[in-house]
Amino acid sequence: MQRIVEALVRFRNPISYLVLLGLSITFLNGRSSFHQNHLENYSLYFSQSIYSFSHHIENYFNLKKINERLLKENKILIDLQLKSNELKLYPSNQKSKKRFPFKVITANVIKNSFLNQRNFLIIDKGSKDGIVSEMGVISDHGIIGIIKSVSEHYSTVISVLNQNLKINVRLKNSSAFGSLSWKGTNPIDFQVDDVVVNSSLINGDTILTGGMSSYFPLGIPLGKITSYNRDTRSGYYKINTSLFEDPSQVYHVYVIENKDIEEINKLKKEIK
Repeated sequence: MQRIVEALVRFRNPISYLVLLGLSITFLNGRSSFHQNHLENYSLYFSQSIYSFSHHIENYFNLKKINERLLKENKILIDLQLKSNELKLYPSNQKSKKRFPFKVITANVIKNSFLNQRNFLIIDKGSKDGIVSEMGVISDHGIIGIIKSVSEHYSTVISVLNQNLKINVRLKNSSAFGSLSWKGTNPIDFQVDDVVVNSSLINGDTILTGGMSSYFPLGIPLGKITSYNRDTRSGYYKINTSLFEDPSQVYHVYVIENKDIEEINKLKKEIK
């Protein structure tokens, strides 16, 4: 109590000023319409500033919830986009509604290496979330890699920025298939091999997932052709491509579960 009294005595002049200022404002507000209007304007401006500040603070602390909601919405959009990818492979009278065995699982990247020749990622989803090895991993604008190993809550991913990984692809404006692999330098500079020289190529043509593997569905846009050369000795093109998205700058990904993978693997073993 003594400290409170000492503080009041020490700050008696500022306290007296504030009290007198409050009384003056109250008196002017009650007696003068001119001052009343100005005080209301100042009060409105001050309250708007306070509400705006509190709104920004609230939004900052709600960022995690907002991001989670956006990821759920993106998951639905990605699922719809994958299902809608349809290339004109057959005449219209031979087309039938195709089965889509893929399921999308959202995840966050917690580690992403890109300075080595064989890079890996770690995501925050594991066996508890239904992740198993050899699932494909994509982003909003391309592919990221393939699941390698899984723990209860985390998984490692072989990145497309790994020179040992080859992705089956096809060209959008032709029926040519090939293998996409990283050059080992710039994260968006890739090459496509195994495209025969009798294929029709144009610069700017889109590279899509080929649908020949069980990792990725057909028709995911990956990048575009930047240049190509005809190698008459080997009978194949040397194609340079640029990805639509930098895999080293991805923070949210989608793991693709192929619900028919066991059936496909069983058939592969029987063939072998």
